[in-house]
Amino acid sequence: MAAGLTYGLHSRRWTRPPHHFSTRQDPSDPQESPLKTTRFLLRPTTNLGFLSQTFRATRLGDSKKYILKVGTEVPQRRKWAKELHVFERELAAYRLLAPLQGKCSPRLFCGVSANQGSDGLLLLQEIRNARNLDQLHGLSSTELTSAIRAIAHIHAYFWNSPKLKKAKGLPHHHYMRAHEVRRNLPAFLRWAKPSPRNRTLFIKLTSQVPSILARFKKRPFTLVHGDLRSDNVFFGERSVRFIDWGLSLAGNATFDLARFAGGSARKPLSLSQHVDLFSLWHRELLRRGVRNYPTHEAWSDYRDALLLTLTIPVTNGPTLAKFSHRGHKMAKVMKDRFIFAARVVNHE
Repeated sequence: MAAGLTYGLHSRRWTRPPHHFSTRQDPSDPQESPLKTTRFLLRPTTNLGFLSQTFRATRLGDSKKYILKVGTEVPQRRKWAKELHVFERELAAYRLLAPLQGKCSPRLFCGVSANQGSDGLLLLQEIRNARNLDQLHGLSSTELTSAIRAIAHIHAYFWNSPKLKKAKGLPHHHYMRAHEVRRNLPAFLRWAKPSPRNRTLFIKLTSQVPSILARFKKRPFTLVHGDLRSDNVFFGERSVRFIDWGLSLAGNATFDLARFAGGSARKPLSLSQHVDLFSLWHRELLRRGVRNYPTHEAWSDYRDALLLTLTIPVTNGPTLAKFSHRGHKMAKVMKDRFIFAARVVNHE
């Protein structure tokens, strides 16, 4: 792998953003595009990631524009990244997506993961001439539709693919931290102070989630983005591309659909709107060759996936709220949107 990437990866402790980094590609690795030994000029981006940081990278004599993604310097976020193995997962996902040649995600030129996935280096294609819309503001119905059609392309491409079982660093059925809902519930309830009705909804998760995870392990699997939301989508004139695959997994595709429709809609969706988006996604799967996944089974999975999204504010909300002012807003919006979606579709 890209053993020649040099950036002080294992021991770096920066006091200010670095200005240069060097890369040397291992020619024995066919996974990434070859890059000669070179130096890049770095400029910080305006994207303030929770578990990583990014820089625009350029080099003399090269008209291409790159993004360098590295681990966060914030200790608490770094701990979280280590628990989730974000760089291992993201590297695995980009390698799997390589045959799509940048149609649904930026191309990976070279990369490495270290420190159990809490740190790493990813040199990626910069997405240009595309809009990245704010998660807090949310997406219109047109934007939701175009992104769901695009993610269905990825889901269909990897449907029950044996490549997923062989992909190093890609976990199976790790839907963020859903399996930790019982341990995190008391702290969440203290932070969120939900109404009695919503409190009951969250308490029921402790018995529902293990059953859902067990059912999902018996269902069709594919490459799942795992953190599909507006902040991680770029809308071009004729394309939609997805970034930040650090929570990717092999699992049930409806988790992406539920995470996106339930968490990124500008206005709360009615039941009929959920049905319309679900139907669009399912038709796209069938059009792209998915078989033996009837509508009633897929809808049942979607309803379960919407309940799983409720574990996201439970396991992440209190910590996210402490990260920053934006993190506090994000945690509250996330909680409210997922509650509404789960209630509408599951008649809770």
